[in-house]
Amino acid sequence: MRAVVSLRIQERFVSVQGEGALVGVPSSFVRVSGCNLRCVWCDTPRSSWTPEGDAATLDEIVAWCAAGPRHVVLTGGEPMLFSPAAELSQALRAAGHHLTVETAGTVWCEGLQADLMSISPKLSHSTPWQRAEQLGRKQLAPMHEAARLNLDVLARLIANYTWQLKFVVRTSSPEQLAADLDEIDQLVDALELPTNAREQILLMPEGTDDASLRAGYLAALDTCQARNFRLGLRLHIHLFGHTPGT
Repeated sequence: MRAVVSLRIQERFVSVQGEGALVGVPSSFVRVSGCNLRCVWCDTPRSSWTPEGDAATLDEIVAWCAAGPRHVVLTGGEPMLFSPAAELSQALRAAGHHLTVETAGTVWCEGLQADLMSISPKLSHSTPWQRAEQLGRKQLAPMHEAARLNLDVLARLIANYTWQLKFVVRTSSPEQLAADLDEIDQLVDALELPTNAREQILLMPEGTDDASLRAGYLAALDTCQARNFRLGLRLHIHLFGHTPGT
């Protein structure tokens, strides 16, 4: 008898892809609960800071996706932490789905398949030094800082999948944006990405409402044009606000 395999799922819903190269594409989202990072601005804290959710068998997840769009997004949290994600990815693609996997790029998941590996490396401003101290969980900040970048895993993902890199950048001041761009440049150089791959790099201004995002887009626009980076929109926030399940 085949063993029953499950994943802890924080939420699943049908919407349109709000970020990246496939923005606007109708998609089923499966959000795995659990993460090895604690970004200070995390927009899905119920899968990281305070993980919650219920176990769902892989067969249940595949059946649920079968009733929805062809495109499926496996997200988190960090789906690459969990070995059953590999079996799920294989089953979804065998069923004819286009699969995007959203990851921070810190963990390798053997056997995982994806049509698009959407990688969001975390810059230093993501480390929750003050927040962790305020919560009385000071150990979370150095834990995050030590884990937030893994060049070996990033290089391996880029070599083995169709990929995009999404960077959350601060745009409230020119100095903050410049500091974030310096980190991005160092990472791009370390990964030895060719110049023609820059259109696969997205700058996503930090923000959770229309006004802050619009200001961020305008602040990042010249940089994107000068460096041939893509400007990363957050369509779901413009459509639905900063709301779970969208």
